[in-house]
Amino acid sequence: MPLLSGDAQHGLRRLAAGLLGLVWLGTLAGLVPSGALGLVLFVAVSVADITAYAAGRRLGGPRLSPLSPAKHWSGTLAGAAAGLLTLAALSCLTWQTAVAVALGGPLGDLLESMVKRGAHAKDAAHWLPGSGGLLDRIDSLLLALAILLLLP
Repeated sequence: MPLLSGDAQHGLRRLAAGLLGLVWLGTLAGLVPSGALGLVLFVAVSVADITAYAAGRRLGGPRLSPLSPAKHWSGTLAGAAAGLLTLAALSCLTWQTAVAVALGGPLGDLLESMVKRGAHAKDAAHWLPGSGGLLDRIDSLLLALAILLLLP
């Protein structure tokens, strides 16, 4: 604990990391009351994430952010379109779900990239090999779910 150990140099960083972890877990708990909509959100965000990866690699173009140099605007836009089409196909396309998938997904992915870079961990794929890692499966979902829970 930073307060008891007198960790003045890294205490604030450790406190912020702990609070971020609590927010992530609290957001994940929001899946339970969301029921079927939570599953739909997971599917749409996953489709968007996979499409963004494939389209970004294939199409290239301007980089989305220095936080994740492999991500491109082309992939982000293609992923958002695929996510919205998935929501429409599942009859769950509302402005709230659209914002959650199209904005929350990519921003969650960038947030996870920022956290990994800050922790000097380039990749977490060994936790769940073959799909980009455990964090990569839920990073987009967590922020998309938080946005969905906060919108009216």
